[in-house]
Amino acid sequence: MTLSLALAGIGLATTAAVAMREHAKVTAARRTLLDRCADLLSGSDITHGGDGFPTLEGFHDGRFIRVELLPDTMTIRRLPQLWLKLTRLEARPAHPEFSLLVRPSGTEFYSLTGHHSVILEPPAGVTTEIVAKGDRPDSQHALDASSSALRRIFSDPRAKEAAVTRKGVRLIWQAAEGHRGEHLLFRQCRFENAGVDPGTLARLFSDLDELSSSLDERWKMRAA
Repeated sequence: MTLSLALAGIGLATTAAVAMREHAKVTAARRTLLDRCADLLSGSDITHGGDGFPTLEGFHDGRFIRVELLPDTMTIRRLPQLWLKLTRLEARPAHPEFSLLVRPSGTEFYSLTGHHSVILEPPAGVTTEIVAKGDRPDSQHALDASSSALRRIFSDPRAKEAAVTRKGVRLIWQAAEGHRGEHLLFRQCRFENAGVDPGTLARLFSDLDELSSSLDERWKMRAA
């Protein structure tokens, strides 16, 4: 009995040591995921959370942008997801808000769509697995004016959400899917090949530019 307990203890200690080493390795790898993108922003700064995932902040064409990586382990019947969240600050105090979320599961803790209460009609030609909402009835007119930009954004199957608020514009995009082995064995979020490519991020910045411009054009026409 004593020998069995000793062997069991050794086994548990070995498993814990392996898990700790793996966790340290995974956390260290996470810290570099946005390093190659820092030059896309002026005055760029990268910080890291306790989980090791980085946040990149800086200016693009004079606008403040925040780039965040969000691990999502709340998926149902799927592997963990790593979401790239891009936020561009630009105040439009009188502008109606709207947001669109594809393939909703009800577990999107990062989503703004759940905070809006008015059901809207999404742009024609966008996937049918999409929910569009706004904060007031005339959000539909604002969404319609941006339909071309939104169709472009959601033509990418990795696009998850686009949102317009009075504080700015935001995109959520799938950066990676979790590695099955570590998730099943250690319940860890290990994302293979998750480093964000600068070319991809530059294209997402262009998507933000197009969405922002569509909002500005609408208000220029309204003022005229």
